[in-house]
Amino acid sequence: MKDLCCLNGRIQPLEEARIDPLDRGFLFGDALYDAVRVVEGTILHLDSHLARLQGGLERIDIDVPVGLASNCRQLVAASRLETGYLYLQVSRGVAPRSHEPPGDITPTILILAVAHSFAAPASRAMRAISRQDDRWRHCDLKTTSLLGAVMGKIEMRDAGVDEVLFVGDQGQVREGGSSNIFVRHGDVLETHPADGRILEGITRGILLELAEQIGLPCRETPPLLSERQEWQEAFLCGTLTGVQPLVELDDEPVANGVVGAWTKQLAEALEKRNRNDS
Repeated sequence: MKDLCCLNGRIQPLEEARIDPLDRGFLFGDALYDAVRVVEGTILHLDSHLARLQGGLERIDIDVPVGLASNCRQLVAASRLETGYLYLQVSRGVAPRSHEPPGDITPTILILAVAHSFAAPASRAMRAISRQDDRWRHCDLKTTSLLGAVMGKIEMRDAGVDEVLFVGDQGQVREGGSSNIFVRHGDVLETHPADGRILEGITRGILLELAEQIGLPCRETPPLLSERQEWQEAFLCGTLTGVQPLVELDDEPVANGVVGAWTKQLAEALEKRNRNDS
């Protein structure tokens, strides 16, 4: 694989790419991003990822770039990326430092091609810690301002586990630092609603569709930390995560630490969907 990127529509070696220090993405985190899985040279669910990115850009009044899909495919071909992901970032652009952006500003568009090996479906026993959710109230916007998540990931790293779960004031389990969570409770899958307090993950949405097709009852309601002794199983999901079982939370086993049947079933269904899309 060649170490290339696409910056403002131009494919070039990553080591040669330069971004202006006055770019608002660097100065203010005034930018959105997305990540898209690539398998055997095929970009999975690209339309869904770009629709989410473009919808977010419209909400924060950044001009929606044209040609993103074409740029993504050109970069995959030029870099010879087989298995990994594309990282897309769109900032408001370059301007003198001021909180109020000028009206006539051109977005900065960066796409990175990253080689990555993915764990097999439902093969990685995940351990997590919970943390009070002190992030802002627009987690549905995939902004590059991720300091809250970074702080949680540092706490996760220091605890020697795989993920941090953000929890609301009433013990509502919202999402992971880089994943969504599903919990089987009372033979119903629970996952936090997409109400702005979580990112509406593309994989999360696909799993909701697959659960309905398979006949697994699902309810968009927050799992409660106080009820975790009653959880029959739990799993984390995301573009890079896929579906992986959560077997331990705050040093206590989840459902005796075993991988649940519904986790395996949905992991296999997602893998099948991805193979069909590729």
